[in-house]
Amino acid sequence: MSPSRGLPRLLTFTNPLKLTVRHYSTPPQIPDKHPLELLRNSPHRLHIYRSTSTNPFFNLSLEDYLLRHSPPTSKILFTYTNSPSIILGRNQNIWSEVNIPLLDSPKHSHVNLVRRRSGGGTVYHDLGNLCWSVITPRKSFDRDFYAKVVVKALHSLGVSEATINERHDIVLRQPGKDLKVSGSAYKIIRERAYHHATLLLSSKLDDIKSLLRSPLKEFITTKGVESVRSEVSNIGVDKEALTEKIEEEFLIANEFGKEGDEWAIRVTLDEGEAIKVRDYIKEGMKELQSQKWLYTQTPEFTLSLPPSKPLPELSTLPGFQPILPQNSKFTLLSTSSTLQNIQISTSKDPDFSFVQSQESHIRLLNTPFSGPHISQKLSEVKSLPEDTIKDLGRWINTAVGAWRGDEKFDPYKTDDGEKTLRARAIDRDEQRKKRGLVESVG
Repeated sequence: MSPSRGLPRLLTFTNPLKLTVRHYSTPPQIPDKHPLELLRNSPHRLHIYRSTSTNPFFNLSLEDYLLRHSPPTSKILFTYTNSPSIILGRNQNIWSEVNIPLLDSPKHSHVNLVRRRSGGGTVYHDLGNLCWSVITPRKSFDRDFYAKVVVKALHSLGVSEATINERHDIVLRQPGKDLKVSGSAYKIIRERAYHHATLLLSSKLDDIKSLLRSPLKEFITTKGVESVRSEVSNIGVDKEALTEKIEEEFLIANEFGKEGDEWAIRVTLDEGEAIKVRDYIKEGMKELQSQKWLYTQTPEFTLSLPPSKPLPELSTLPGFQPILPQNSKFTLLSTSSTLQNIQISTSKDPDFSFVQSQESHIRLLNTPFSGPHISQKLSEVKSLPEDTIKDLGRWINTAVGAWRGDEKFDPYKTDDGEKTLRARAIDRDEQRKKRGLVESVG
């Protein structure tokens, strides 16, 4: 960064434990500790962090750590790139947002499926994408302020058509239409907030279009947040150059150095070193990779399949489109990704239709909303036609797919059997309550 722009005093960690300094006066003394160990009590107003990891579970957990463990008045810019990943909002339905058969195919088996901690819609990340996040005091949170900072950085690199639309997204304004290049999401806690977003630089747009088009979407009614579909485009600028410009504009926007001698922290973080010094990040990664987080966070929804109409062709089952009989009913209501109300029948006879529905409900009640589990349970319903259920089970098995992630995750115990940070926090709360009760009785 050029000294002529008034941005000279950056303490730069080139790796987690080695400090180099770019300055024009003597910098403050820095203890020989990892930057994350210094964060909570840092005297600095402005912080810039870059992650060298492309692991989405690490980067999202690191972001959560920065949000919850930084000084309440500090402002933080965090940039990173993820390996190919589908990132859902916290309150979204996987099966209405994601093309599960395509995701499970050999071509896309390397793509991660992740539920983040913030709200908003589903996005696709890959190595052609730059993610940015700004963490601020809650009182100064503004949905557009830092989007404007990024737009200024793009303008400085010649992307003059970049602007912000009414949904707070960054778009490229074209004659007659806007092309979305950045989607945003937000999270607000007690004293802190963040705005994080994507930037499509050279992403695989075909993957975005195909992986984020679910064959089940038209059959699902959900209480969760649904993504707003937009036409997208790549920006086409160099990632490193854009990252540096965003960092520069971040400092300018926050009037870095205006009041005199000031230092800002700039840190490059390595995944392995960060996990060693902060259990919070390691435990956060385990939670994000668990089935409990990925699936049971799903808001209540209903899957209803129509009769007398070929079901959509799935990418991994070409030419296979089963049809439910004319008088059929097929409705599955799921809460926390577990079946709670089931109505499946095929008979014209009302009495036998009732029998089919009752048996289906009994057989499938409390079954996880998982393709293999549902198809197995369907095969056990003896009152339904065998051929119909065989074909339907095969289709659902593929359309819904098997669950990913760790099914044995325990939020209260580590792999070594020790109490997690969450469990210890609960213990401390209980001890405080007991002390308060004793004092009130005394």
